[in-house]
This record gives sequence, structure tokens and C-alpha cells, in this order.
Amino acid sequence: MTGRRRLTVNYLLEDTALFGGVKIPLHHANLLHRRGHRVRVLSRGPRPDWYPLAAPFTTVPDFEAGSVAEADVHVATFWTTIAPAAALPHGQPVHFCQGFEASYTHNGDQHPAILESYALPLPTFALSPHLAELVHRRFGRPVRVVPPALERMWRQRWRRAPARRPRVVVAHPFEADWKGVATALEAVRRLREDGLELTLVRLSQWSLSEAERSLLEPDEFHCRLAPAEVPALIAGCDLLLAPSWEQEGFGLPVLEAMACGVPVVASRIQAFTGYAAGAAELVPVGDAAAFAGAARAILGDRRRWREMRRAGLGVAAAFSERRVVAIVEDALHWAAGGAWRPS
Repeated sequence: MTGRRRLTVNYLLEDTALFGGVKIPLHHANLLHRRGHRVRVLSRGPRPDWYPLAAPFTTVPDFEAGSVAEADVHVATFWTTIAPAAALPHGQPVHFCQGFEASYTHNGDQHPAILESYALPLPTFALSPHLAELVHRRFGRPVRVVPPALERMWRQRWRRAPARRPRVVVAHPFEADWKGVATALEAVRRLREDGLELTLVRLSQWSLSEAERSLLEPDEFHCRLAPAEVPALIAGCDLLLAPSWEQEGFGLPVLEAMACGVPVVASRIQAFTGYAAGAAELVPVGDAAAFAGAARAILGDRRRWREMRRAGLGVAAAFSERRVVAIVEDALHWAAGGAWRPS
């Protein structure tokens, strides 16, 4: 690297489960490592066996000074790591906000502690513009938008039309209510009742539950696929349904599908309007009929399907590794150099 000093950066991960909130920081760490920065990933969990991490990794018992080596920047990647990062006696703590955890439904008893951690006056990296606006407006923090990057493995297959029996893919665990999987399942049921023969492809980090099976059993269920296996699966599909609620921080499968040339029907929420408007078809949250209607129209119109492929590829091009690593690097220098402080 040239022009700027090399930084030492610690990424603090609460755990290493297979989720976008873990994958994105790991990918950033790899990109920075390749640029010559001294990057470490520290986690209470084990080294991830599902991700090809090039940066050094250490499992730590906690994020106190005795466990965390000195660095120019400590990046807290989840709300539980914010206060420990802020308490370290060395380096600049930064909060990488990938979703506002106090808006989730499953952790209501933790909301007071989450809000307390957000009240700490730290510079913040936000995964998307709507999160940046929320953190700045509600907590008065200085914020930089730091998006995810797309690995080069995300690429399209040459296609001119959807398959006669289209493959419709739905990602995320059914049990994560704000991912809206139940809405997608109901949309697929409606499409089949209307006579559209399709293959429902489910992709989840968790096993197929009886609760999901009782609503609609998928034709294919792929559980805990390694990220390297997912692009071929997605590229072989004809449509992605993304029915997340407003709690969505970014919605990485939407971007990844567009990078594979797969049209998307998604909820009209801030996360998706921030980058996918004009490429994805956006419909009201929780409206299974609207999802079904949009899916039927896209799959039944070859010209529109091809136009959506092209539009999605155009959106995805803005999230190249080369562009995103420059954004991450600039944000880290902004934090480490103190430019985030009010003048």
C-alpha cells in the first residue's frame, strides 16, 4: 500500500456463527490484510471453519486489556463488544453497526443494555445509510457508511429466460421472525394455487423445523452451506424473495442474488430502498399477495426478467472488493486520526 501509514486493527467478534454479521467483518479483515494492514480477528468463539480467513485469528476469554493486543483501532462488531472496546486503555474504539439490535423482537430484555451501549460516544461505521442516519440522529454519534463487499465468486450464468419450472429461492432461518420467511412461504403457496409450478429452494443456517414444514415444505433445503458453495446455488435460481421487516440492517442475500443476475422481489424497507430500488421489485412488508403477484409478473415476462438481471448487475458492481476496501481503509484512518471528533 502507498500514501498512508499501515494501521493495526482488531476486529472484536462476539462469536463466529455463520451469519452475515460475522461474514462481513471477516471479509473486511481479509481485504485489509491483503492491503498490508496488521489485522487481527478476536472472538470468544472458535476460529470459523466455514470462512477462508487469511488475517490472524485468536479465541479470547474476554475483550479486556489482558486479552486484546494494542492496536490503532478496535472495531466492535456487535452490541456486546461496544463497552469492552470503549474500556480498552489503548487504541481508538469504533462501533461497526450492522443492525440496530434494540429493534429486534427476540431480545426485549436486553434492550436497556443495548441502548446504554449505543449511548457511548464512539465513532461509528454503519453498514447502510439508514443505520447511519439512525445512529447519528438518535445517539449523536459521528458516522461513516461502510458497506459490505462482494467476493469475485458472485457471478452470473448466461441466461435468456427463467426456467420452465422456475426455481425460487428464500434465504435466512424461518425462526428469525424479522427475516419474514413465513411471508415468502405464503407467497409460494399462492403461486402454486394459481397454477404456477415452481421449485422452492430454501437456504438457512438452521435445520428445517416442524413449524416451517407445517406451513410449506420446501423442495430443496440447504442447511449451513459454506459461503463458497452458495453462489452456484443462487446463480441456478430464477428469482429471490426477500421479505425482511424494517429491522433488516442490509440484506446481503439480495445483493448477492443481483450479483448472480437473479431478479429479486423484496420488502419496501429502508435497507433495500437504500441500494436496491430500481433494480429489485419492492412491495409492502408482510404482503404475501403482493410478493406472489410481483413474482408471477416477473417470471411470466422474459423481457422484464432480463431487464431486472441487468439492473441488478449494475447495482452489484458498486460493491466490488476494490471499491469497498478503499472505503473501509478511509473510515479506519478517519477514526484512528481523530477526524471524527467535533471541531
